Amino acid sequence: SPLQLTRCSFFMSKYTLHFKYQAVLHYLHIRSQQRTADHYSISRTHLRRWIRAYQEGGIGALEHPQSKTMPQHRKNPFIADKPDHEKTQAELIEELCYMRAKVAYLKELKALSKKQTEKDKAKPSKH
Repeated sequence: SPLQLTRCSFFMSKYTLHFKYQAVLHYLHIRSQQRTADHYSISRTHLRRWIRAYQEGGIGALEHPQSKTMPQHRKNPFIADKPDHEKTQAELIEELCYMRAKVAYLKELKALSKKQTEKDKAKPSKH
């Protein structure tokens, strides 16, 4: 089931983590950078960077632009700096987008794991 795509801003980025992740998944499914870039109205350069980042570091690598001076990013960039009721609407929307992408990633991971387990069970034993 396709997930709703949004373009909230993450760390001054034009594209959300969720958007980048969906574009990468689309590419991994159809294996065409040009068609994926056209589908999401993005450049192939952006897409290639996201694919490489995802393959090297998973969904977390899509979170920030790569930088040599960038400190190690936290697992959750929205760890309570301030209580939810003090956050702006934009901050809450960014956090929501991040959490939705994280849930989508975990669902995909679970589905792939289940698929692999079923594949392993279907193989005849070599004993």
